[in-house]
Amino acid sequence: MSILVLKILLGVAAAGYFLSAILFWCKKRVPAYIANGAAWVLNAVVVATNWVNNGYVPFVSMYQVLTFLGLCFTLANVYMVLVHKDEWVSPYFNLCSGVVMIGCCIMNATLIWHFVPALQSVYFVPHVFCYMLSYSLCAVASVLSVIWFFNKGNRANLDRGIHNLVLVAFPFMTAGLLLGAIWANQVWTEFWSWDAKENWALVTWVFYALYLHCRKYKSLQKFQYVFTILGIVALFMAFQGVNIFGASGEHSYS
Repeated sequence: MSILVLKILLGVAAAGYFLSAILFWCKKRVPAYIANGAAWVLNAVVVATNWVNNGYVPFVSMYQVLTFLGLCFTLANVYMVLVHKDEWVSPYFNLCSGVVMIGCCIMNATLIWHFVPALQSVYFVPHVFCYMLSYSLCAVASVLSVIWFFNKGNRANLDRGIHNLVLVAFPFMTAGLLLGAIWANQVWTEFWSWDAKENWALVTWVFYALYLHCRKYKSLQKFQYVFTILGIVALFMAFQGVNIFGASGEHSYS
């Protein structure tokens, strides 16, 4: 498939994700799940096509990673619904997936990417997967944190949902950070090089750690959602900002 066809599929997937979110808010559960499932399948087709065309797990370019991130929102949502019975968060996962798909549609994309030697490591897939899964959970947690400030009538439910999301995300984020350090030592002979992307990843981890710390102590609970909101800003800088501002350093592979 050409890039144009893949972007059309992603555009339709975005519409499906947004439609699913609207249907969930309208209490139409079955149509919402159908729309979500259809969007996820189209999203998965793009990821699979990227994989087949390149011959490796499509985590090299930002376009490839973003298309995979769209899948992670639904995977994380399924976990939240089945384990924590938090179906009410489903529209927010779909909303985030739709936004990511729109991003994929408007960005410059290349179908084939060279798999550079620095990425050819056993740590490549688990490192990226851990971060994408944690980022999908943290993105929704941060959206709910903003809503928490304006929805006083539903704060208890929001509070529980945010906590459940971060509790699942934080171990994956920690694993991604540690795997990245081990991988860096393998490739660059040092665990930490103070690269811009590394630094922002660490700042992101610290903000969500501070959220968990503040939640534990009653005197600090009033600050907890400040850190989840700051966390999503730092997350954006780690994931996209350093590339946008040309400060990705060792993490520039293109």
